[in-house]
Amino acid sequence: MALLSFIEENDLSGKQVYLFCSHGTGGLAGSVGDIEDVLPDSAFLSDSVFDVYEEDASGAQEDILDWLSELGY
Repeated sequence: MALLSFIEENDLSGKQVYLFCSHGTGGLAGSVGDIEDVLPDSAFLSDSVFDVYEEDASGAQEDILDWLSELGY
């Protein structure tokens, strides 16, 4: 997974990490747990993940803005 390589190559200790992704029929599968495992010193909030099915991504702007607002952005 490209994201795991990025995480391994960059020190995210003490950083807040939010997962934003689109996916196909497999959904998130074990991705959230895998990412959480490699971020032990970061504030990764698995309940703050935003995901959208690939076919719904083009119409997800309002949902994304709502998610960002809930996060305080």
